[in-house]
Amino acid sequence: MTQFLYPETTLCSNVTYGIIGSAILSGRKNMRDLSGHTVIIITNEVIENNVTRALADQILLSGCKNILFCGESSEEMQEIFDEEDREINGFNDITGYEDFAVTKRFEDLEELPDEIEMCWNDVIVLCSDMALLKECKRIVRDIM
Repeated sequence: MTQFLYPETTLCSNVTYGIIGSAILSGRKNMRDLSGHTVIIITNEVIENNVTRALADQILLSGCKNILFCGESSEEMQEIFDEEDREINGFNDITGYEDFAVTKRFEDLEELPDEIEMCWNDVIVLCSDMALLKECKRIVRDIM
Protein backbone atom coordinates (compact mmCIF):
# COMPACT_ATOMS: atom_id res chain seq x y z
CA MET A 1 0.00 0.00 0.00
CA THR A 2 1.04 3.57 -0.56
CA GLN A 3 0.45 6.52 1.68
CA PHE A 4 -0.32 9.94 0.25
CA LEU A 5 -0.87 13.26 2.00
CA TYR A 6 -3.27 15.79 0.53
CA PRO A 7 -3.13 19.14 2.30
CA GLU A 8 -6.47 20.89 2.09
CA THR A 9 -5.52 24.51 1.51
CA THR A 10 -8.77 25.82 0.08
CA LEU A 11 -11.07 25.03 3.02
CA CYS A 12 -9.13 24.81 6.24
CA SER A 13 -5.43 25.43 6.33
CA ASN A 14 -5.11 23.21 9.38
CA VAL A 15 -6.48 19.96 7.88
CA THR A 16 -4.33 17.38 6.08
CA TYR A 17 -5.73 14.18 4.56
CA GLY A 18 -3.89 10.91 4.09
CA ILE A 19 -4.23 7.23 3.29
CA ILE A 20 -3.22 4.63 5.86
CA GLY A 21 -0.57 2.49 4.19
CA SER A 22 2.82 0.90 4.42
CA ALA A 23 4.72 4.06 3.41
CA ILE A 24 3.54 5.80 6.54
CA LEU A 25 4.90 2.90 8.58
CA SER A 26 8.18 2.34 6.75
CA GLY A 27 9.56 5.76 7.55
CA ARG A 28 9.73 6.81 3.89
CA LYS A 29 7.11 9.41 4.71
CA ASN A 30 8.34 10.30 8.16
CA MET A 31 5.67 11.65 10.49
CA ARG A 32 6.78 14.87 12.03
CA ASP A 33 6.22 16.02 15.58
CA LEU A 34 2.51 15.47 16.17
CA SER A 35 2.33 16.98 19.65
CA GLY A 36 0.32 19.89 18.24
CA HIS A 37 -2.05 17.74 16.17
CA THR A 38 -5.28 15.83 16.42
CA VAL A 39 -5.29 12.65 14.33
CA ILE A 40 -8.65 11.38 13.07
CA ILE A 41 -8.60 7.79 11.81
CA ILE A 42 -11.50 6.71 9.62
CA THR A 43 -11.77 3.11 8.49
CA ASN A 44 -14.59 0.82 7.42
CA GLU A 45 -12.40 -2.19 6.85
CA VAL A 46 -10.53 -4.29 9.35
CA ILE A 47 -6.83 -3.47 9.23
CA GLU A 48 -4.41 -6.18 10.29
CA ASN A 49 -3.53 -6.08 13.99
CA ASN A 50 0.20 -5.64 13.40
CA VAL A 51 -0.39 -2.75 10.95
CA THR A 52 -2.71 -1.05 13.42
CA ARG A 53 -0.18 -1.48 16.24
CA ALA A 54 2.63 -0.07 14.07
CA LEU A 55 0.44 2.90 13.13
CA ALA A 56 -0.45 3.46 16.79
CA ASP A 57 3.21 3.32 17.79
CA GLN A 58 4.23 5.80 15.13
CA ILE A 59 1.46 8.28 15.98
CA LEU A 60 1.91 7.98 19.75
CA LEU A 61 5.72 8.10 19.63
CA SER A 62 5.45 11.24 17.47
CA GLY A 63 3.80 12.95 20.42
CA CYS A 64 0.13 12.92 19.42
CA LYS A 65 -2.18 13.02 22.44
CA ASN A 66 -5.55 13.57 20.70
CA ILE A 67 -6.83 10.72 18.53
CA LEU A 68 -10.36 10.27 17.20
CA PHE A 69 -11.84 7.25 15.45
CA CYS A 70 -14.79 6.78 13.11
CA GLY A 71 -16.04 3.99 10.90
CA GLU A 72 -17.12 0.39 11.18
CA SER A 73 -13.74 -0.70 12.59
CA SER A 74 -13.31 2.25 14.94
CA GLU A 75 -13.96 0.32 18.15
CA GLU A 76 -11.25 -2.24 17.40
CA MET A 77 -8.82 0.49 16.34
CA GLN A 78 -9.43 2.48 19.52
CA GLU A 79 -8.84 -0.58 21.71
CA ILE A 80 -5.50 -1.28 20.03
CA PHE A 81 -4.42 2.36 20.29
CA ASP A 82 -5.33 2.39 24.00
CA GLU A 83 -3.32 -0.81 24.59
CA GLU A 84 -0.30 0.61 22.76
CA ASP A 85 -0.63 3.88 24.68
CA ARG A 86 -0.50 1.97 27.99
CA GLU A 87 2.59 0.07 26.81
CA ILE A 88 4.38 3.21 25.60
CA ASN A 89 3.50 5.54 28.46
CA GLY A 90 3.38 2.97 31.24
CA PHE A 91 1.50 3.06 34.48
CA ASN A 92 2.71 4.52 37.76
CA ASP A 93 1.17 2.93 40.88
CA ILE A 94 1.19 6.21 42.77
CA THR A 95 -0.18 8.68 40.25
CA GLY A 96 -1.68 6.44 37.59
CA TYR A 97 -0.61 7.11 34.03
CA GLU A 98 2.39 9.33 33.58
CA ASP A 99 1.18 10.66 30.28
CA PHE A 100 -1.52 9.34 28.00
CA ALA A 101 -3.37 10.02 24.78
CA VAL A 102 -7.02 10.98 24.80
CA THR A 103 -8.97 8.77 22.41
CA LYS A 104 -12.57 9.23 21.37
CA ARG A 105 -14.95 7.65 18.89
CA PHE A 106 -17.72 9.26 16.87
CA GLU A 107 -20.27 7.17 15.03
CA ASP A 108 -21.41 9.09 11.98
CA LEU A 109 -19.04 10.30 9.26
CA GLU A 110 -21.33 13.31 8.80
CA GLU A 111 -20.04 14.51 12.21
CA LEU A 112 -16.52 14.95 10.80
CA PRO A 113 -16.84 18.73 10.19
CA ASP A 114 -18.07 19.23 13.77
CA GLU A 115 -15.19 17.18 15.15
CA ILE A 116 -12.69 19.17 13.07
CA GLU A 117 -14.23 22.44 14.23
CA MET A 118 -13.78 21.40 17.88
CA CYS A 119 -10.05 20.78 17.41
CA TRP A 120 -7.88 23.55 18.76
CA ASN A 121 -4.84 22.44 16.78
CA ASP A 122 -3.87 21.07 13.37
CA VAL A 123 -5.77 18.01 12.16
CA ILE A 124 -4.63 14.97 10.19
CA VAL A 125 -7.43 12.81 8.77
CA LEU A 126 -6.20 9.31 7.90
CA CYS A 127 -8.53 7.09 5.85
CA SER A 128 -8.30 3.41 4.99
CA ASP A 129 -8.83 3.96 1.24
CA MET A 130 -9.07 6.64 -1.43
CA ALA A 131 -12.88 6.42 -1.75
CA LEU A 132 -13.28 7.13 1.96
CA LEU A 133 -10.78 9.99 1.75
CA LYS A 134 -12.75 11.58 -1.10
CA GLU A 135 -15.99 11.15 0.87
CA CYS A 136 -14.43 12.86 3.91
CA LYS A 137 -13.21 15.77 1.80
CA ARG A 138 -16.65 16.12 0.21
CA ILE A 139 -18.42 16.15 3.57
CA VAL A 140 -16.06 18.76 4.98
CA ARG A 141 -16.25 20.88 1.83
CA ASP A 142 -20.08 20.82 1.81
CA ILE A 143 -20.37 21.86 5.46
CA MET A 144 -17.46 24.22 6.03
